[in-house]
Parts: sequence; structure tokens; C-alpha cells
Amino acid sequence: MSETKGSKFSIRDVITVAAMLVINYMIAMVISAVTLPFSEVYLYGSAAIDGFLGAVFFLVAANRVNKHGLLFVWAVVYGLIQALMGYAFLLPYFLVVGVITELSMIGKNTYRKPVRNMIGWALNSIGNFVGCAVPLWWAWDSYKEMALNSGFSQETLDMQFLMSTHPGLMLLGCAITGLLAVLGVLFGQRLLRRHFQKAGILE
Repeated sequence: MSETKGSKFSIRDVITVAAMLVINYMIAMVISAVTLPFSEVYLYGSAAIDGFLGAVFFLVAANRVNKHGLLFVWAVVYGLIQALMGYAFLLPYFLVVGVITELSMIGKNTYRKPVRNMIGWALNSIGNFVGCAVPLWWAWDSYKEMALNSGFSQETLDMQFLMSTHPGLMLLGCAITGLLAVLGVLFGQRLLRRHFQKAGILE
């Protein structure tokens, strides 16, 4: 495949990215709601499961758009959503995540290279996982109040506090998330080859 012409996002690119982002975010919300009653799964698995399932939709956008800035936009939009939900301090954090992920994609046609997509998507997913701890580091008291009002149990909050203050547990969560994100890209690549290209979703 040749590199998509032009470095700026076209209207078609914007529509593609927006559609994939919406689907990915809806899936993330479902995963969060389903896993919330199970503290360990929610804390160590929700970002990882989202990384696995969301990889398919990221790959659709990556292969159709194939332009630098995609992962940056992906992270920033997520940060904007978090800001609208009351966590405005997360926006600068996700700006940094976006810069890091985009730096990992430097080069030509990297958004159509499986290994580079594994790296970029894994970094994005790990960024989402670490982002769950940022509110605790930034403003524990206000976060605790908001979390309890939104359905968190005290047990989940206690476990989240322990995880966020224990480097070993944070590394464990990052490893789980990164691994499932990479497996998600592998699965997504096979799915795209078998179904999406035949259906004309990918060129």
C-alpha cells in the first residue's frame, strides 16, 4: 500500500477517526460498567480489555487514514472527554500521552506497519491505565467523593489507592494492559485481512 497522499486530515479522514473513536469509547464505557462490580478485574483489566477490543477500531482508522497525528488525536479526544466529566487536570496528561504515542510512530507508512501499530497502541493503552491513577495522585479527596457518587464501592477505592501508591502493582497493570493491547493488534490484523478488506471497509 502506498502512503496516503497529503499530510492533513481530509473530511473523510475526520469522519473515519470520529466513527472509530465513538465505537471505541462506547465499548470502553460498557467494559467499565461490566467490570466495576469486580474490583480486581476493573482495576487491572478494564484498560487491558479495552486495549484488546479497541485495537480493531484503531487499526481500521490507522489503515484507512495512514497519517501522522492519529494517535495524538485519539489521546487528546479521550482527555477532552475526561475533562468534560470533571477531570480537567487529565487533559494535559493525555496531551503528553498523545505526544509520546505519536513519537513512537515517526517514519513513513508506520500506521500500516503491524509492529509499529503494536507499539503505538500499547503505549496508548498503558497511558489509559496510568490515567486511572492520576486523579488519585492529583486530588485524592475530590476524586474519592466523585467516585463514590458514581457507583464505586469503598473496597474498589481502597484497592485503587493501594495500586496507585505501589510501584509494583502499577507495573503489573501496565504489563497486563500492554500485553493485551499487543494481542489485540495481532487479532485485529487477522480480522482486517479476513473480513474488512473483503467487505471493502479497507482499501
